[in-house]
Amino acid sequence: MDITTPAGHALRAPTAGDAEAVAELLRARDLADLGEAEVTLADVEAEWEQCDLEQDAWVIEDGAGELAAYAIVTGADMLVAVHPDSVGQGLGRELREEAERQARARRLRVVRQFVPTANTAARILLLEAGWWPVHHYFRMQIALKEAPPPPPVLVRTFDAQRDTEEVWHLVQGAYSGVEGHLPQSLEGWRATGMDKAGWDPELWLLLHDSQGIVGAALGEKGDTGQKRVGLITTLAVAHRARGQGQGLTLLLLLLAAFKHKRLRLAEATVHGRTAAAARLFESGGMRPARRTERWEKVLGV
Repeated sequence: MDITTPAGHALRAPTAGDAEAVAELLRARDLADLGEAEVTLADVEAEWEQCDLEQDAWVIEDGAGELAAYAIVTGADMLVAVHPDSVGQGLGRELREEAERQARARRLRVVRQFVPTANTAARILLLEAGWWPVHHYFRMQIALKEAPPPPPVLVRTFDAQRDTEEVWHLVQGAYSGVEGHLPQSLEGWRATGMDKAGWDPELWLLLHDSQGIVGAALGEKGDTGQKRVGLITTLAVAHRARGQGQGLTLLLLLLAAFKHKRLRLAEATVHGRTAAAARLFESGGMRPARRTERWEKVLGV
């Protein structure tokens, strides 16, 4: 492995036993960039199930044996994170360059990573290294005590035995026309949603019409410090039912489900160019809280 680390630091591939330490490093990064920790152990474990840690991930330990930096490549996606106490030592640059080398070896033409706009130092370094911000996202938020009530409609919860493939098709089809959407295989979709520790099918809500499932609102519980948060991961309406208010109905139903679970906040990520999605969340009482960018680099392989 062609990578040089500062004196007193050691580079190695992570093992399953490092998952909690990696989650803590990412949570420290969240606190520095977002003001609150969002990443969970379950998030790390779900991502690791989709990769080969020996080939796809790296950690750097400092002289005390504490994790100072972490990187992972999953497909064309990269994540490079340096603990706030270890910035300014070139660790992020070294890991990024190694991840780019791995991507070139796999003959990937474009790589991408998500960076909070608050992390100005990382954005400057990426710009200098030939990366460019191509998509912008913002996080919508609402205090659930302020959420409007849902309309009186028939809704049911997700049944893994009969709904998995149909809902996956619905989600992929609903998002296929959204610029910047990254499609998922059925296996990848299951791994990042249903197979995640703590997955709650009572937060996956479905609406029907005479032709079958017409809409899905998928959420999950998060725990950011003392704020118990409901994360809206997906709102999907079949093309045949667009323009009928189904999206807002699904949103309000999911907010009510979060409230029933005694959560305090709800959050969702919206693509900056998708004005219709932003209006939908705003019509449900949600407001922008912070911004993230998706950076990309053409490797020229």
